[in-house]
Amino acid sequence: MLATRRRLSEDPAAAAAGLILRLGIAILALAVPCGAVISRRLLFVLMPVGAALMLIGGLLQPGERGRLVAVRGLVFSPLVQAMAFLVLWAGFSLLWTPFPELAIERFLKTAGTVAVAAMAIAALPHQVKASNSNLLPIGVAAAAIAIVAVSLLTPAALSRAGEEDGNLQRATIGVVVLAWPALGALALRQRVAAAGVIAVAVAIAAVVVWIPSALAALIVALLTFSSAWSNPAQAGRILAFVAAALILAAPGIPLAIQPLLPARLDPDGLFAAIPTWADIIRSEGLRLVTGHGFDSAVRALAFGYLPARAPRGMLFEVWYELGALGAIGLAGLAWFAFRAAGRAPAAIAPFLLAALACALTIAVGGLSVAYLWWVTLLAVVAVGFAIVLRGHHRDARLATRDIATRRPAI
Repeated sequence: MLATRRRLSEDPAAAAAGLILRLGIAILALAVPCGAVISRRLLFVLMPVGAALMLIGGLLQPGERGRLVAVRGLVFSPLVQAMAFLVLWAGFSLLWTPFPELAIERFLKTAGTVAVAAMAIAALPHQVKASNSNLLPIGVAAAAIAIVAVSLLTPAALSRAGEEDGNLQRATIGVVVLAWPALGALALRQRVAAAGVIAVAVAIAAVVVWIPSALAALIVALLTFSSAWSNPAQAGRILAFVAAALILAAPGIPLAIQPLLPARLDPDGLFAAIPTWADIIRSEGLRLVTGHGFDSAVRALAFGYLPARAPRGMLFEVWYELGALGAIGLAGLAWFAFRAAGRAPAAIAPFLLAALACALTIAVGGLSVAYLWWVTLLAVVAVGFAIVLRGHHRDARLATRDIATRRPAI
């Protein structure tokens, strides 16, 4: 084994492939979270460039013939099939969406982002150098520090845009979600102190910028992590049921809550959108099954076809745009994602579950999941976890068997 690795290190082609792969990882791990602080557009440039470099570097790696077999098995997994169904149904709904040109453009960009991320993950070697995953916590820590510094030095930046529109707002949501693969990379190397420092830095950034949904997501993720630490498989099953039930039961939530609300509501309160949501559901008819078409919720709000108090977030958008069939597809995707995360290697499963709970909380809490930057961010998180998992292999990281209560190594 050592002789094989020595030959690979002396092979110029292998060295070049490793350099290209590391450059792609550096772009995703360092440039993406830090670049979000200064520009909202950099994410759309850096993600495909980094993923493309990872794809090239991974394909050029020697000795990876068994990778195609693993990819073939992954394609037929329930998780990927649920995602494929959701994407296909979203594409089919373009036939009746009220904004076809804009919807087609956004659909192609969204599907392309998912495909690029999937190819980058599939091209990763079975054993990625552990030093590559060290870039993840460095990028998250640098971004969190930059967010705090910019917000304190230029307070006006906090009031220039809403929660979803400003550079700092998007950058903060990004580090909150990206923190979990970064913390997982540190925990696998037993760098608990460094992981604690990064977690505190991310929390401070969320407090300084003050994004309630991000703070709530951090709390939910921490609770998920602590509960999943001893038995991630059981936690994955429970969270899978909760997430799927929440998505499927979403139309009944406003109908059940509305009778309990007072006649006059605070227009900026937590339940201000409930009456409007209930009225929309009552008037949907067949649209409750088919939806209004992909990308219709955001456009209808922007052009005034929906009331200003209409709810935002994943639960409303998936039912309004894709109807019951889309909700079933999303519920299946959430179900299989949480179950798969719970069955992941014990050392990384709690971080996967925490990341899923964090993203779900942000999406349910009012963030429009139709925005391309959110889909791109989740793609970067998925690639980050793939890097961590491929960098934690048995023959190179035997020490991780002693994490916590001697959890089994991968």
